[in-house]
Amino acid sequence: MAALALVVLLAAVSMFYRIDASDEGVILRFGKKVDTAMPGLHWKLPWPIDKVYKVPVQRIQVMEFGFATQSAGRRTRYAETSKDDLGVAEMLTGDLNLGHVEWIVQYRVKDSGDYLFNVGGAEVAPWALMGGDDYEANPAVPDTIRDVSESAMRKLVGDSSIDYVLTIGRDQIAKDAETIIQQELDGFQAGVDIVTVKLQTTSPPTAKVQDAFQEVNRARQKKERVVNEAQGERNSKIPAARGAKDKAIAEAEGYQNRVVLETTGAVNAFLEQLIEYEKAPDVTRKRLYLEAMEKILRNVGNKTIIDDSVRGVVPLLDLNSDIDIPNTGEGR
Repeated sequence: MAALALVVLLAAVSMFYRIDASDEGVILRFGKKVDTAMPGLHWKLPWPIDKVYKVPVQRIQVMEFGFATQSAGRRTRYAETSKDDLGVAEMLTGDLNLGHVEWIVQYRVKDSGDYLFNVGGAEVAPWALMGGDDYEANPAVPDTIRDVSESAMRKLVGDSSIDYVLTIGRDQIAKDAETIIQQELDGFQAGVDIVTVKLQTTSPPTAKVQDAFQEVNRARQKKERVVNEAQGERNSKIPAARGAKDKAIAEAEGYQNRVVLETTGAVNAFLEQLIEYEKAPDVTRKRLYLEAMEKILRNVGNKTIIDDSVRGVVPLLDLNSDIDIPNTGEGR
């Protein structure tokens, strides 16, 4: 009688279960999926008729590679590096150097059914299905994510040089790893979304080599800084030089146009004079002579005119003298 009462009590207890806010319940009846349960308190048929698997569909889960976090907080504490961690983190690069790479993978369950039944099997203890403590619904999926992540990272690092891994290639390697891992898991229909892959540490494996690589990195950063400064100087000088060039070209074109117009006008004036000259050569020649003399005498300081027709006196007329010439009455 006591045994029957105990069985009834266990069955009654297994009929009630609670789904946390970040989880989704998958209900199986005799091994077949019949329903899903949202967060809250629910009931079901007693075990072993109904089984409930709790899948964390809303929680971002993190996997660490090459290191282990001992306690997270404002000042995160890490556990001492073990041989297993070193075995994961140390890998050979494409130029046959040894690199130490630590990274994390964040993922989220997107389909609880695929997560439970497509990779491995959802094998959990009976008391967990009856409403026990927290448990991993399908341990095969995290193991698969870990194996795929290590394989993808080793492939990418093995195809890259040590300088690329330690410096400019960190972000690109993380992006490529995220793509490869997601493609592999989608091929397995694991029901998982890779949220991000982030490289935590990339360094040479020993302290002496690490110092040498840091010195190289500092030299490379100095080179990039000098190049950037030179590029900035170039960018500031070139526009000014281009402006000066454009100004000189514009001034030259303006001078060219002015000279062409002036020359064209002079040619046209000469052609007009030629036409008049051909009509009356003597008159035109004399007019040109007088106009030329007028221009010349206008710029001459002292002027003395000599009259060849006058005889008996000095044939000079000083137009610049201020002395009054007396009127003698001769020649009236």
